[in-house]
Amino acid sequence: MGLPCRAIFTEDQKNSSSELAFKYAVYKINKEREILPNTTLVYDIQYVPRDDSFRTSKKACRQMEFGVQAIFGPSDPILGAHIQSICEALDVPHLEARIDFEPASKQLSINLHPSQDNMNRAFKDLMAFLNWTKVAIIYEEDYGLFKLQELVKAPGTAKMEMYIRQAGPSTYRQVLREVRQKDIFKLIIDTNPRNIQQFFRAVLQLQMNDYRYHYMFTTFDLETFDLEDFKYNSVNITAFRLVDVDHPKVKDILSTMEKFQPIGHAILNRSGIIQAEPALMYDSVYVFAKGLAAMDSGHSIKPTNLSCDTEKPWDDGLSLYNYLDSVSNLHGLTGNLEFQEGKRTNFKVDLLKLKKEEIRKVGTWTPDDGINITDPNAFYDQHAPNITLVVMTREVRSRLNSNF
Repeated sequence: MGLPCRAIFTEDQKNSSSELAFKYAVYKINKEREILPNTTLVYDIQYVPRDDSFRTSKKACRQMEFGVQAIFGPSDPILGAHIQSICEALDVPHLEARIDFEPASKQLSINLHPSQDNMNRAFKDLMAFLNWTKVAIIYEEDYGLFKLQELVKAPGTAKMEMYIRQAGPSTYRQVLREVRQKDIFKLIIDTNPRNIQQFFRAVLQLQMNDYRYHYMFTTFDLETFDLEDFKYNSVNITAFRLVDVDHPKVKDILSTMEKFQPIGHAILNRSGIIQAEPALMYDSVYVFAKGLAAMDSGHSIKPTNLSCDTEKPWDDGLSLYNYLDSVSNLHGLTGNLEFQEGKRTNFKVDLLKLKKEEIRKVGTWTPDDGINITDPNAFYDQHAPNITLVVMTREVRSRLNSNF
Protein backbone atom coordinates (compact mmCIF):
# COMPACT_ATOMS: atom_id res chain seq x y z
CA MET A 1 0.00 0.00 0.00
CA GLY A 2 1.39 3.38 -0.98
CA LEU A 3 1.56 6.44 1.23
CA PRO A 4 -0.30 9.32 -0.47
CA CYS A 5 1.49 12.58 -1.33
CA ARG A 6 -1.42 14.93 -1.86
CA ALA A 7 -0.74 18.07 -3.89
CA ILE A 8 -2.75 20.98 -5.24
CA PHE A 9 -1.75 22.72 -8.48
CA THR A 10 -3.57 25.45 -10.35
CA GLU A 11 -5.11 24.45 -13.69
CA ASP A 12 -2.53 26.46 -15.64
CA GLN A 13 0.19 24.36 -13.97
CA LYS A 14 -1.08 21.09 -15.44
CA ASN A 15 1.94 19.29 -16.97
CA SER A 16 4.08 22.28 -16.02
CA SER A 17 7.71 21.96 -14.95
CA SER A 18 6.57 22.36 -11.29
CA GLU A 19 4.12 19.45 -11.48
CA LEU A 20 6.63 17.27 -13.34
CA ALA A 21 9.35 18.07 -10.78
CA PHE A 22 6.97 16.97 -8.01
CA LYS A 23 6.19 13.67 -9.80
CA TYR A 24 9.85 13.09 -10.63
CA ALA A 25 10.90 13.58 -6.97
CA VAL A 26 8.28 10.99 -5.86
CA TYR A 27 9.52 8.57 -8.54
CA LYS A 28 13.18 9.08 -7.57
CA ILE A 29 12.62 8.57 -3.83
CA ASN A 30 10.72 5.34 -4.55
CA LYS A 31 13.40 4.13 -6.96
CA GLU A 32 16.43 4.90 -4.77
CA ARG A 33 14.94 3.52 -1.54
CA GLU A 34 17.62 5.37 0.45
CA ILE A 35 15.40 7.63 2.53
CA LEU A 36 12.25 5.48 2.74
CA PRO A 37 13.36 1.83 2.23
CA ASN A 38 10.03 0.33 3.37
CA THR A 39 7.57 2.94 2.11
CA THR A 40 6.29 3.75 -1.37
CA LEU A 41 4.98 7.23 -2.02
CA VAL A 42 1.97 7.66 -4.32
CA TYR A 43 1.01 11.10 -5.57
CA ASP A 44 -2.54 12.41 -5.71
CA ILE A 45 -2.85 15.71 -7.59
CA GLN A 46 -5.88 17.99 -7.69
CA TYR A 47 -6.17 20.94 -10.08
CA VAL A 48 -7.93 24.15 -9.12
CA PRO A 49 -8.77 27.47 -10.84
CA ARG A 50 -6.25 30.16 -9.89
CA ASP A 51 -8.92 32.67 -8.88
CA ASP A 52 -11.31 30.38 -6.98
CA SER A 53 -10.43 29.96 -3.31
CA PHE A 54 -13.82 28.32 -2.55
CA ARG A 55 -13.29 25.40 -4.98
CA THR A 56 -9.67 25.10 -3.87
CA SER A 57 -10.77 24.70 -0.24
CA LYS A 58 -13.39 22.10 -1.25
CA LYS A 59 -10.79 20.01 -3.11
CA ALA A 60 -8.37 20.18 -0.17
CA CYS A 61 -11.16 18.99 2.16
CA ARG A 62 -11.87 16.05 -0.19
CA GLN A 63 -8.20 15.08 -0.01
CA MET A 64 -8.35 15.21 3.79
CA GLU A 65 -11.28 12.77 3.81
CA PHE A 66 -9.19 10.05 2.11
CA GLY A 67 -6.37 10.11 4.66
CA VAL A 68 -3.48 12.50 4.50
CA GLN A 69 0.02 13.02 5.96
CA ALA A 70 0.69 16.42 4.40
CA ILE A 71 -0.53 18.70 1.62
CA PHE A 72 1.79 20.22 -0.98
CA GLY A 73 1.02 23.56 -2.59
CA PRO A 74 -0.48 25.48 -4.19
CA SER A 75 2.25 28.02 -4.98
CA ASP A 76 -0.25 30.81 -5.64
CA PRO A 77 0.11 33.20 -2.65
CA ILE A 78 -3.63 33.82 -2.24
CA LEU A 79 -4.81 30.19 -2.62
CA GLY A 80 -1.87 28.98 -0.52
CA ALA A 81 -3.07 31.08 2.41
CA HIS A 82 -6.54 29.42 2.27
CA ILE A 83 -5.07 25.89 2.28
CA GLN A 84 -2.77 26.90 5.11
CA SER A 85 -5.74 27.78 7.34
CA ILE A 86 -7.37 24.37 6.66
CA CYS A 87 -4.13 22.53 7.47
CA GLU A 88 -3.79 24.57 10.65
CA ALA A 89 -7.31 23.65 11.78
CA LEU A 90 -6.76 19.90 11.18
CA ASP A 91 -3.11 19.68 12.32
CA VAL A 92 -1.90 18.57 8.88
CA PRO A 93 1.62 19.66 7.81
CA HIS A 94 1.53 22.01 4.82
CA LEU A 95 4.58 21.94 2.52
CA GLU A 96 4.79 25.19 0.61
CA ALA A 97 6.99 26.83 -1.98
CA ARG A 98 5.35 30.23 -2.16
CA ILE A 99 6.03 33.85 -1.33
CA ASP A 100 4.59 34.61 2.09
CA PHE A 101 4.05 38.27 2.90
CA GLU A 102 3.55 37.88 6.63
CA PRO A 103 6.69 37.86 8.79
CA ALA A 104 5.07 35.82 11.59
CA SER A 105 5.55 32.02 11.55
CA LYS A 106 2.52 29.90 10.68
CA GLN A 107 1.48 26.77 12.53
CA LEU A 108 1.97 23.54 10.54
CA SER A 109 3.57 25.35 7.55
CA ILE A 110 6.94 24.33 6.14
CA ASN A 111 7.77 26.93 3.50
CA LEU A 112 10.81 26.28 1.30
CA HIS A 113 10.62 29.70 -0.35
CA PRO A 114 12.93 32.19 1.43
CA SER A 115 10.83 34.60 3.45
CA GLN A 116 10.01 37.95 1.86
CA ASP A 117 11.48 39.54 4.97
CA ASN A 118 14.87 37.98 4.15
CA MET A 119 14.66 38.83 0.45
CA ASN A 120 13.88 42.48 1.23
CA ARG A 121 16.97 42.53 3.46
CA ALA A 122 18.99 41.17 0.53
CA PHE A 123 17.69 43.93 -1.78
CA LYS A 124 18.42 46.58 0.87
CA ASP A 125 21.96 45.31 1.40
CA LEU A 126 22.64 45.41 -2.34
CA MET A 127 21.18 48.92 -2.68
CA ALA A 128 23.38 50.08 0.22
CA PHE A 129 26.47 48.52 -1.40
CA LEU A 130 25.65 50.31 -4.67
CA ASN A 131 24.85 53.62 -2.89
CA TRP A 132 21.45 53.98 -4.50
CA THR A 133 19.71 57.23 -3.46
CA LYS A 134 16.92 57.56 -6.02
CA VAL A 135 14.97 54.42 -6.95
CA ALA A 136 11.85 53.49 -8.91
CA ILE A 137 9.93 50.36 -7.87
CA ILE A 138 7.72 48.93 -10.61
CA TYR A 139 5.43 46.09 -9.53
CA GLU A 140 2.77 44.25 -11.51
CA GLU A 141 0.56 42.01 -9.34
CA ASP A 142 -1.70 43.64 -6.73
CA TYR A 143 0.20 41.88 -3.95
CA GLY A 144 3.54 43.22 -5.30
CA LEU A 145 3.34 46.21 -2.99
CA PHE A 146 2.82 43.92 0.04
CA LYS A 147 5.96 42.06 -1.00
CA LEU A 148 8.11 45.17 -1.19
CA GLN A 149 6.53 47.38 1.47
CA GLU A 150 9.31 46.67 3.98
CA LEU A 151 11.75 47.93 1.37
CA VAL A 152 9.95 51.25 1.32
CA LYS A 153 9.48 51.59 5.09
CA ALA A 154 12.95 50.35 6.03
CA PRO A 155 15.34 52.45 8.13
CA GLY A 156 18.30 53.38 6.00
CA THR A 157 16.01 54.18 3.11
CA ALA A 158 14.95 57.43 4.82
CA LYS A 159 17.46 59.34 2.72
CA MET A 160 16.39 57.45 -0.37
CA GLU A 161 13.95 58.95 -2.83
CA MET A 162 11.46 56.29 -3.98
CA TYR A 163 9.01 56.39 -6.85
CA ILE A 164 6.51 53.48 -6.72
CA ARG A 165 4.25 52.55 -9.62
CA GLN A 166 2.12 49.57 -10.65
CA ALA A 167 2.42 48.57 -14.31
CA GLY A 168 1.48 45.75 -16.68
CA PRO A 169 2.11 45.01 -20.35
CA SER A 170 -0.30 47.76 -21.46
CA THR A 171 1.33 50.43 -19.26
CA TYR A 172 5.05 49.46 -19.14
CA ARG A 173 6.01 52.15 -21.68
CA GLN A 174 3.99 54.88 -20.00
CA VAL A 175 5.44 54.17 -16.53
CA LEU A 176 9.01 53.76 -17.82
CA ARG A 177 8.67 57.09 -19.66
CA GLU A 178 7.63 58.75 -16.38
CA VAL A 179 10.67 57.21 -14.67
CA ARG A 180 12.95 58.55 -17.41
CA GLN A 181 11.40 62.03 -17.15
CA LYS A 182 12.19 62.06 -13.43
CA ASP A 183 15.85 61.23 -14.16
CA ILE A 184 15.69 57.97 -12.22
CA PHE A 185 18.22 55.40 -13.39
CA LYS A 186 17.94 52.72 -10.66
CA LEU A 187 14.90 50.45 -10.87
CA ILE A 188 13.57 47.47 -8.91
CA ILE A 189 11.35 45.38 -11.18
CA ASP A 190 8.72 42.98 -9.81
CA THR A 191 6.87 41.85 -12.93
CA ASN A 192 5.13 38.64 -13.84
CA PRO A 193 7.86 36.53 -15.55
CA ARG A 194 5.37 35.67 -18.31
CA ASN A 195 5.39 39.33 -19.37
CA ILE A 196 9.11 39.95 -19.07
CA GLN A 197 9.74 40.10 -22.85
CA GLN A 198 7.14 42.86 -23.21
CA PHE A 199 8.90 44.76 -20.42
CA PHE A 200 12.24 44.35 -22.21
CA ARG A 201 10.67 45.60 -25.45
CA ALA A 202 9.43 48.77 -23.69
CA VAL A 203 12.94 49.38 -22.28
CA LEU A 204 14.46 49.08 -25.78
CA GLN A 205 11.79 51.28 -27.41
CA LEU A 206 12.49 54.05 -24.89
CA GLN A 207 16.26 53.51 -25.22
CA MET A 208 16.60 53.05 -21.45
CA ASN A 209 19.31 50.47 -21.94
CA ASP A 210 22.66 52.26 -21.59
CA TYR A 211 25.30 52.17 -18.86
CA ARG A 212 23.45 54.70 -16.64
CA TYR A 213 20.53 52.35 -16.02
CA HIS A 214 20.48 49.55 -13.44
CA TYR A 215 17.57 47.09 -13.31
CA MET A 216 17.31 44.86 -10.23
CA PHE A 217 14.79 42.05 -10.83
CA THR A 218 12.99 40.30 -7.96
CA THR A 219 12.65 37.01 -9.87
CA PHE A 220 14.99 34.08 -9.15
CA ASP A 221 14.87 33.07 -12.83
CA LEU A 222 16.91 35.76 -14.61
CA GLU A 223 19.06 33.11 -16.33
CA THR A 224 16.05 31.68 -18.14
CA PHE A 225 15.21 34.98 -19.88
CA ASP A 226 16.33 35.97 -23.36
CA LEU A 227 18.73 38.88 -22.76
CA GLU A 228 20.25 38.88 -26.25
CA ASP A 229 19.25 42.51 -26.92
CA PHE A 230 21.01 43.72 -23.75
CA LYS A 231 24.29 41.87 -23.95
CA TYR A 232 26.61 44.48 -25.43
CA ASN A 233 25.17 47.84 -24.45
CA SER A 234 26.53 48.09 -20.88
CA VAL A 235 23.11 48.24 -19.20
CA ASN A 236 23.23 46.89 -15.62
CA ILE A 237 20.91 43.96 -14.93
CA THR A 238 21.08 42.09 -11.62
CA ALA A 239 19.01 39.51 -9.72
CA PHE A 240 19.40 36.85 -7.05
CA ARG A 241 19.19 33.15 -7.84
CA LEU A 242 18.24 30.25 -5.57
CA VAL A 243 19.66 27.30 -7.54
CA ASP A 244 23.46 27.28 -7.49
CA VAL A 245 24.05 25.37 -10.73
CA ASP A 246 27.79 25.20 -10.04
CA HIS A 247 27.38 23.17 -6.83
CA PRO A 248 28.47 19.51 -7.40
CA LYS A 249 25.34 18.08 -5.72
CA VAL A 250 23.06 20.27 -7.83
CA LYS A 251 24.98 19.41 -11.01
CA ASP A 252 24.54 15.73 -10.21
CA ILE A 253 20.75 16.02 -9.60
CA LEU A 254 20.22 18.06 -12.79
CA SER A 255 22.36 15.72 -14.89
CA THR A 256 20.33 12.67 -13.75
CA MET A 257 17.09 14.60 -14.27
CA GLU A 258 18.01 15.55 -17.83
CA LYS A 259 18.60 11.91 -18.75
CA PHE A 260 15.13 10.93 -17.53
CA GLN A 261 13.15 11.42 -20.73
CA PRO A 262 10.78 12.87 -21.73
CA ILE A 263 10.13 14.48 -18.35
CA GLY A 264 13.71 15.69 -17.82
CA HIS A 265 13.73 18.11 -20.73
CA ALA A 266 10.29 19.40 -19.76
CA ILE A 267 11.43 20.24 -16.20
CA LEU A 268 14.57 22.01 -17.41
CA ASN A 269 13.84 24.78 -19.87
CA ARG A 270 15.57 25.27 -23.22
CA SER A 271 18.70 26.71 -21.61
CA GLY A 272 19.05 23.61 -19.41
CA ILE A 273 18.48 25.68 -16.27
CA ILE A 274 15.74 24.76 -13.81
CA GLN A 275 13.46 27.53 -12.59
CA ALA A 276 13.10 28.24 -8.87
CA GLU A 277 9.51 26.99 -8.49
CA PRO A 278 10.04 23.43 -9.83
CA ALA A 279 13.32 23.27 -7.90
CA LEU A 280 11.49 24.18 -4.66
CA MET A 281 8.74 21.66 -5.47
CA TYR A 282 11.34 18.91 -5.99
CA ASP A 283 13.06 19.80 -2.71
CA SER A 284 9.77 19.85 -0.77
CA VAL A 285 9.15 16.15 -1.56
CA TYR A 286 12.62 15.30 -0.21
CA VAL A 287 11.98 17.32 2.97
CA PHE A 288 8.71 15.38 3.44
CA ALA A 289 10.45 12.01 2.88
CA LYS A 290 13.30 12.89 5.28
CA GLY A 291 10.89 14.02 8.03
CA LEU A 292 8.70 10.96 7.49
CA ALA A 293 11.73 8.65 7.75
CA ALA A 294 12.87 10.29 11.00
CA MET A 295 9.39 9.95 12.51
CA ASP A 296 9.00 6.38 11.17
CA SER A 297 12.02 5.26 13.13
CA GLY A 298 10.41 6.61 16.30
CA HIS A 299 6.86 5.30 15.96
CA SER A 300 4.43 4.19 13.27
CA ILE A 301 2.23 6.79 11.63
CA LYS A 302 -1.50 6.22 11.56
CA PRO A 303 -3.07 8.10 8.63
CA THR A 304 -6.57 9.22 9.56
CA ASN A 305 -9.52 10.25 7.43
CA LEU A 306 -10.18 13.86 8.45
CA SER A 307 -13.16 16.13 8.00
CA CYS A 308 -13.27 19.89 7.44
CA ASP A 309 -16.77 19.87 8.96
CA THR A 310 -15.92 18.35 12.35
CA GLU A 311 -12.44 19.93 12.45
CA LYS A 312 -11.09 17.10 14.62
CA PRO A 313 -7.30 17.40 14.31
CA TRP A 314 -4.97 14.56 13.24
CA ASP A 315 -3.24 13.05 16.29
CA ASP A 316 0.15 12.54 14.59
CA GLY A 317 0.13 15.82 12.63
CA LEU A 318 1.99 18.00 15.10
CA SER A 319 4.56 15.30 15.69
CA LEU A 320 5.26 14.90 11.94
CA TYR A 321 5.46 18.67 11.58
CA ASN A 322 8.16 18.83 14.28
CA TYR A 323 10.18 16.18 12.44
CA LEU A 324 9.85 18.14 9.17
CA ASP A 325 10.90 21.35 10.94
CA SER A 326 13.98 19.55 12.33
CA VAL A 327 15.24 18.23 8.97
CA SER A 328 19.01 18.71 8.62
CA ASN A 329 21.96 17.47 6.51
CA LEU A 330 19.83 17.71 3.40
CA HIS A 331 21.14 19.54 0.33
CA GLY A 332 18.61 19.99 -2.44
CA LEU A 333 18.44 21.90 -5.70
CA THR A 334 17.87 25.12 -3.73
CA GLY A 335 20.80 24.49 -1.39
CA ASN A 336 20.87 23.67 2.29
CA LEU A 337 17.40 22.70 3.56
CA GLU A 338 16.88 23.78 7.18
CA PHE A 339 13.93 25.37 8.94
CA GLN A 340 13.10 27.29 12.06
CA GLU A 341 9.41 27.41 12.97
CA GLY A 342 8.63 26.39 9.39
CA LYS A 343 10.64 29.17 7.75
CA ARG A 344 13.75 28.60 5.66
CA THR A 345 16.97 29.30 7.52
CA ASN A 346 20.71 28.99 6.89
CA PHE A 347 20.30 29.32 3.11
CA LYS A 348 22.24 31.19 0.42
CA VAL A 349 21.25 33.08 -2.71
CA ASP A 350 23.70 33.95 -5.50
CA LEU A 351 23.90 37.45 -6.94
CA LEU A 352 23.90 37.48 -10.74
CA LYS A 353 24.80 40.26 -13.12
CA LEU A 354 24.75 40.57 -16.88
CA LYS A 355 28.35 41.13 -17.97
CA LYS A 356 28.75 41.89 -21.66
CA GLU A 357 27.85 38.58 -23.28
CA GLU A 358 26.74 36.43 -20.34
CA ILE A 359 25.14 36.36 -16.90
CA ARG A 360 27.75 35.78 -14.22
CA LYS A 361 27.70 35.13 -10.49
CA VAL A 362 29.26 38.18 -8.82
CA GLY A 363 28.40 37.57 -5.16
CA THR A 364 26.26 35.84 -2.55
CA TRP A 365 23.83 36.80 0.21
CA THR A 366 23.00 34.89 3.40
CA PRO A 367 20.72 35.89 6.31
CA ASP A 368 23.68 35.75 8.73
CA ASP A 369 26.46 37.39 6.72
CA GLY A 370 24.52 39.67 4.39
CA ILE A 371 25.96 40.62 1.02
CA ASN A 372 29.33 39.36 -0.11
CA ILE A 373 30.48 40.75 -3.46
CA THR A 374 33.03 38.38 -4.98
CA ASP A 375 33.57 40.46 -8.12
CA PRO A 376 33.53 44.18 -7.16
CA ASN A 377 34.70 45.17 -10.66
CA ALA A 378 31.40 43.91 -12.02
CA PHE A 379 29.74 47.10 -10.79
CA TYR A 380 32.45 49.62 -11.54
CA ASP A 381 33.97 48.68 -14.86
CA GLN A 382 31.10 49.83 -17.04
CA HIS A 383 30.22 53.29 -15.84
CA ALA A 384 31.09 54.72 -19.25
CA PRO A 385 30.64 53.27 -22.67
CA ASN A 386 33.73 51.56 -23.98
CA ILE A 387 34.63 53.97 -26.76
CA THR A 388 38.11 54.51 -28.12
CA LEU A 389 38.66 57.88 -29.76
CA VAL A 390 41.25 58.01 -32.49
CA VAL A 391 42.43 61.53 -33.30
CA MET A 392 43.48 61.81 -36.93
CA THR A 393 45.45 64.81 -38.23
CA ARG A 394 45.72 65.65 -41.83
CA GLU A 395 48.46 67.77 -43.25
CA VAL A 396 47.29 70.04 -46.03
CA ARG A 397 49.97 71.86 -47.97
CA SER A 398 49.01 74.88 -49.93
CA ARG A 399 50.26 75.06 -53.46
CA LEU A 400 50.94 78.72 -52.89
CA ASN A 401 53.71 77.79 -50.46
CA SER A 402 55.78 76.26 -53.20
CA ASN A 403 55.80 79.52 -55.16
CA PHE A 404 57.57 81.50 -52.42
